[in-house]
Amino acid sequence: MSAIKNISVPPSAIRVLRNKLARTRFSILAVELARRLTVTFSFLITLLTSLLFLDLLADLEIETRSLLLFSIITLTAILIIWSLFSLITKWKNDETLALEIERKNKDFDSRLISSIQFAKRKAKFPKNAPMSMVHNMILETKDVSKKFNFLKVVNPKALTRATLIFFVIIITSGIWAYSEKDNIPILVKRALGEQIEIPRDTIIVEEPNILRVGIGDNIQMTFKVKSKKTSELKANLNVDYNSGRKITVPLERTENEPDTYIGTIEDVPESFSFDAQIDDAKTKTSIVTAIERPTIKNISATQVYPEFTKQSPTNHVPGDFTFFPGSEVTINIESSKDLDSGNLKFLGLDNQMPLSVNEANKKEGVAKIKIPSQSLSGFSVSLTDSEEMDSKNNAIYKISLLTDLPPEIRITYPKRSEELVTRKATLLIKYEAIDRFGVNSINLKYKREENEIVTIPLMKEETAKKQISDSYEWNLGSLKTGLSEGDQIEYWLEASDQNISGLNISSSDKLSLKVVTPEEKRADLLGRTSDALGSVDEATNDQENLNKDLESIIRKNTPNKKN
Repeated sequence: MSAIKNISVPPSAIRVLRNKLARTRFSILAVELARRLTVTFSFLITLLTSLLFLDLLADLEIETRSLLLFSIITLTAILIIWSLFSLITKWKNDETLALEIERKNKDFDSRLISSIQFAKRKAKFPKNAPMSMVHNMILETKDVSKKFNFLKVVNPKALTRATLIFFVIIITSGIWAYSEKDNIPILVKRALGEQIEIPRDTIIVEEPNILRVGIGDNIQMTFKVKSKKTSELKANLNVDYNSGRKITVPLERTENEPDTYIGTIEDVPESFSFDAQIDDAKTKTSIVTAIERPTIKNISATQVYPEFTKQSPTNHVPGDFTFFPGSEVTINIESSKDLDSGNLKFLGLDNQMPLSVNEANKKEGVAKIKIPSQSLSGFSVSLTDSEEMDSKNNAIYKISLLTDLPPEIRITYPKRSEELVTRKATLLIKYEAIDRFGVNSINLKYKREENEIVTIPLMKEETAKKQISDSYEWNLGSLKTGLSEGDQIEYWLEASDQNISGLNISSSDKLSLKVVTPEEKRADLLGRTSDALGSVDEATNDQENLNKDLESIIRKNTPNKKN
């Protein structure tokens, strides 16, 4: 094997090559560092301008502004570190640079990298090799380097693009900042954490505070503004439903209140979010939850009658709410949702009655009421479900009160309005009485001329009957004060039933008695008998005449027989 020896290289030539490589290395690092810093400042200006623009547009909360500013500062710090790291990641040694330069210029023919390696003693040459060959190679490399610009390996295109984008951002941001020059100082202060208002032509001072609505409701949205402008402002309500459907509802200024704008969201189908844009003012996005309102699926009533009616309980449905005064009515309600509470409002009465919710099945509830004697005409039911959503457009259920008429009573005997009686006679009185729920009492009442009315109880049974047909023998001789011929007695019957307001009383027609002597009474009886016999004779004559007429008719209609 041939011996290896160190090569002594021309120092001046190597110095020239190294200086050129050093300048090239510096240029590469400077270009990359400048590009990254340009990108960093482009991001910084864009983000700061965006922060100010969003704050002007949406009036961001201080927490949001602080978070965004912190994010911008953090991102900027990361980008600066990334830029400085280019001094490490893009640094290249002499051999790597020499290799890139030889790729750009084929005239070096590997002599540049060989010269660098010989200069750094990284290459050895056989001892018998001529020294002039190495010297000549290095000198030739120096000569070739004079004709080639090493900086051609530096690519400035990325820096140029970044610079152009940077200037576009600077110009765009500058134009916007100039257009908002009155607001920029305030926006900058707000970005730095100061709590000050952004001056606007229009300010929304009042907006609807609606958190929940019922599905199918029409929601009126009212906004109040303060504006420097006197004309009607452009105003829209932007609604974004959960399903993704979006609608825009125009807000119209009211005639009576020029600073009030109203819009209606009709027939809400689901939950939604909304914001309003009125001139240059915009509200924050608000979320409204749409919930199904509770409705009545089934309603019925059970009526328990007063004890005196002797009636069994009855069930009722809407359209058949006919109740008897004094009855206790239980109203049963079944809801479409679990209930938290409910109220029944009775028309004609001042009070409301709470609904008692069934703990075992919260969709069911009951309410009890004692039916009054008058004024009650119906009721409505309001429900509140477990989500605190109230029912709406509550139906009114009509109630009819069953009138408890007084009993019907009449005297069937005597039939004449005035009877002649003697002082010690016994008068037979026959009567009939009827009542829907039973007659409670029957009394005979009489009055002697100007004296007080006297009452004689006729019915003493405890069990009331619905229909009564009875008689009473009135012993006139037993009256406390004796009768005299010529006395006049007026008498009648009274019947009563029982209801919540007390006795329900009715009277028969009033009849009269005249006290006469026995002779006058016998004459009256004879006269009445003669009248009765005369009536019989008349009936007999009428019957005979009728028979004769009938015989004549038959003879006329019967044909004669020939012998």
